[in-house]
Amino acid sequence: MGDRLIITNGDDAAARMSEARIAGEILPWRDILHEGPVPAALPLEELSAVRANFLAQRGWLSGEELHAAFRSRDGMIRRHADFETIVLWFEHDLYDQLQLIQVLDFFASENRRKGVYIIQAGKYLGLETPKALKTHFHLMEPASDAHLALGRLAWNGFRAPSPEGWAALLRLSTHILPFLRLAVLRLLEELPNHISGLSRTEWTILSLIGNGVKRPMDLYPAFMEAEEVLFMGDLSFFHALDVLGAGGSPLIAGFKGLTFSPSMPEDERDAYLARELSFTHLGYSVLSGHADATQHRHMSREIGGFHLNARSPWRWNPAGRQLLAHGELNSKLGE
Repeated sequence: MGDRLIITNGDDAAARMSEARIAGEILPWRDILHEGPVPAALPLEELSAVRANFLAQRGWLSGEELHAAFRSRDGMIRRHADFETIVLWFEHDLYDQLQLIQVLDFFASENRRKGVYIIQAGKYLGLETPKALKTHFHLMEPASDAHLALGRLAWNGFRAPSPEGWAALLRLSTHILPFLRLAVLRLLEELPNHISGLSRTEWTILSLIGNGVKRPMDLYPAFMEAEEVLFMGDLSFFHALDVLGAGGSPLIAGFKGLTFSPSMPEDERDAYLARELSFTHLGYSVLSGHADATQHRHMSREIGGFHLNARSPWRWNPAGRQLLAHGELNSKLGE
């Protein structure tokens, strides 16, 4: 039996832990769960296949590489009995919180509690110095039945076909996972806004362009500054940016046929990043509150278990922190 398995968010955190000479096998979880389908009722390996296919469709890595990486990851966690101690070491952002509840759900399903610990860090692991990283161990606590039960409840809510279960977490005490509530709220903000029909990410991008930040190379760092807690990588951001300029009713213009890809030639990448973007008439109308984006453009996006499209009944009211169905939305707008 090995001494310790550390499960953390990704390669940057794993590299820092190695630099700090923290003892144990380190397993980066490496999944961008806030992007794409995470359907319910699939065992780990089948869900990983869905995730690998989605990420491959985005062009971020080849399907072969992704399937191999997920198989290796899943094989290691399946061998958890080989380790006396398991440490779940995650950050405070949405990206990490979704990974944490998936891993908690896994250990709940395996009925493994003995030797399982959690470190819930309020700092970005990949940015910590080796010395600072070691101080995180004072946060380590045993994974209790309450941790596992809340992780399972949250994971099931995230994977459900309706966002109701996820939003219902806001009515519960989630203090044992102290960063979960903010993650729940941030994900709900990716639903269409009850007035504009835009996600928070899309609204922020349009607002930045309206404030004169018009080149993709400048938009991403400005977007990061606008987030209270960073969670979105550049590949996810540029995909969201491209979607705003796509289709028959785009909200922004100026790409001149280019879309971002990690495999694009360097000259095309430079040209893409240097483009000066502008609003279309629809973009102006949506940002000024005179149009609902969902009524004018094609939308098809999966978040966890729910699928968003123009006919989707669910909208989010950020001021009231309310999930609204179609009938409720009409009622609110008529008040």
